[in-house]
Amino acid sequence: MKKNNFLRLLTIASVTAMTIWACQTNDLTSPVSSNEETNVSSAKVAACPPVYALVLLGSAGSPVPAGFASYIYKVNPCSSPVGFTPVSQIKIGGTPVYSVTGLCDMYGVADMAWAVTGINSNFPQKLLRVKISTGVASVVSTTTAPLQDIENYGNTSLFVAIKEGTSQLLKVAVPSGVTTIFAPAGPTAQYNGLTVVGTKFQAISGLTNLICSPNSGDIFEYPNTGGAYTGKYSYKNLPANGIWTMKELGFHFDSCCSKRWMVGSSSNILSHNINVTACLPSNPVLLFQTRPIYDFMVKP
Repeated sequence: MKKNNFLRLLTIASVTAMTIWACQTNDLTSPVSSNEETNVSSAKVAACPPVYALVLLGSAGSPVPAGFASYIYKVNPCSSPVGFTPVSQIKIGGTPVYSVTGLCDMYGVADMAWAVTGINSNFPQKLLRVKISTGVASVVSTTTAPLQDIENYGNTSLFVAIKEGTSQLLKVAVPSGVTTIFAPAGPTAQYNGLTVVGTKFQAISGLTNLICSPNSGDIFEYPNTGGAYTGKYSYKNLPANGIWTMKELGFHFDSCCSKRWMVGSSSNILSHNINVTACLPSNPVLLFQTRPIYDFMVKP
């Protein structure tokens, strides 16, 4: 009798222990609450460096025509929908600067950026110093070639830009504005956007379809040491979505919010593609219809 009671008590204790363990396991593996999801999302956004876009009030190709007012917008690739809010208008001494063609980070200097203008600006062919939050700018130098889509390679002194209206990549000495050839002219008549992907530069030719015909958005990859391109890819923009890569483009690689390759068109479309390495899907996905975007800048 005592033995039976002992076995009964042992069985009850075992079941109770298993139940407690199961409850603890469920607590550990259950989906996070909406509040916890928000906290995780907020933490990711906070960890990502700010991204800005150069917006012009006019839709055109390159060289950019005269008279387009130039604005800086803040972009949040992590939010859904993607955040896109105005920050400032670029001005010198209260005078609007028209037809700015490129924007990049002034590394290590808070709230400051470099900008370049093309041949048709009211401050033509200039390297500008710009306060992001206010848009207040000043002329630093005259560049030895008209530039667009200037990019800096991390925290180094390497600045690369497209010679406006061509597929020629130039190295830019900052702050002198002197340009030298970084790479031979590309296989298309024009590049429309430039970005840094890992240790490489990638340039996009929005309207051409040499790589994944009939899909447009040829991408050519260059080593950070300069020289001829060493890789080629495609944004694979479908013919039905031609305006997504039409005219001048802002080109950005997002390594923080999983958007990967992002293209902002001067035709007012912001899209992205997570894979550009093969002539098969995925194709670009529309993020939203927006302002005319001419360049992107990351501010670490």
